[in-house]
Amino acid sequence: MRFILFVLAFLSVFSCRTAAAGQRGTNAENTTRITGMVQVYGSEPHTFVGIVDEKGTVYAVYPPSSEAELIKLQGHLIEFTVIMLDEPKGEGGLYLKGGTVTPLSWEILR
Repeated sequence: MRFILFVLAFLSVFSCRTAAAGQRGTNAENTTRITGMVQVYGSEPHTFVGIVDEKGTVYAVYPPSSEAELIKLQGHLIEFTVIMLDEPKGEGGLYLKGGTVTPLSWEILR
């Protein structure tokens, strides 16, 4: 019985530490707004999405799961609320040097 309690306690502590480590770089300090347009890079089947701001800086979008919805927004000026990630992530992060962002929300301006 003590062994089972020990294992459960260990697993709960380990899972809390793992969850905290996975959230690094996602705090409110790294949240910002970007006004720009969605751009698709590459060629099928190897494409990735970026956001080009009004100054011409290009940000890679991560995770890829948000790309399908963003692709539909090409051609619109959009205000994005994003999390600026500390490190490049995904394929776009390898090529687009403005940084990598995770979109939280967006609003079409025109």
